[in-house]
Amino acid sequence: MNSNSTIAIIGDIHGCYNTLLKVFERLKGIKEIYSVGDLVDRGRHSKAVVEFCIRNNIKPVKGNHEDMMIKAIDNSDKVLGFLFKDAELYYYNGGRETQYSYISSRLFSNFKKFKQELKTSGHYEFIKNFPLSYEFKKVILSHAGIIEKGDDISILWNRSTPAQLDKLQIFGHTPLNEMVYNVDYYCNIDTGCVYKNKLTAVIVNIDEGKIEDIIQENCHHDDVE
Repeated sequence: MNSNSTIAIIGDIHGCYNTLLKVFERLKGIKEIYSVGDLVDRGRHSKAVVEFCIRNNIKPVKGNHEDMMIKAIDNSDKVLGFLFKDAELYYYNGGRETQYSYISSRLFSNFKKFKQELKTSGHYEFIKNFPLSYEFKKVILSHAGIIEKGDDISILWNRSTPAQLDKLQIFGHTPLNEMVYNVDYYCNIDTGCVYKNKLTAVIVNIDEGKIEDIIQENCHHDDVE
């Protein structure tokens, strides 16, 4: 294994901090670690997950859940103190659990307190600057699969079969019981950890576009209960 041409990529974490720790322990020796996004929401420990990624230089792409969070935060002061559509969409998709991990409250009336804590902790700036993709010689990493004539929305939300590119696509977003790896085409590594399944990471040769190893850990009970 050439350490200069191999990276690790972690699937959708969704606040499953204890499971992340187990996966990370098995990635020692890998210099560059990435994530397909969706660090937050639904699971119990989103704040701890974000802080861990900052401290360990894990590089996520933006997931649809980070996108919903940032829009809810950025638009919260534009119309009579709250732009309800964005905040309600975020809460409906698991944002209440993320808020609870920051301020021990799921109440919408405490949204401003949540926003303040996100900014004070530095997590807002970290999340806001996630790129939509990382591209390497023979690998491209994004949250959802890249499709023909796709855009900034589809790269976050698409659940269709991805386009055939000249690089291996690695993404998450659509939870599966088992990861899907079609050699020289695409790999979905979201194995539904937050739905009590498992967290998957792959070790990838970015010069050859090949997966060299698969790391999986079953969801830790404390992450979702």
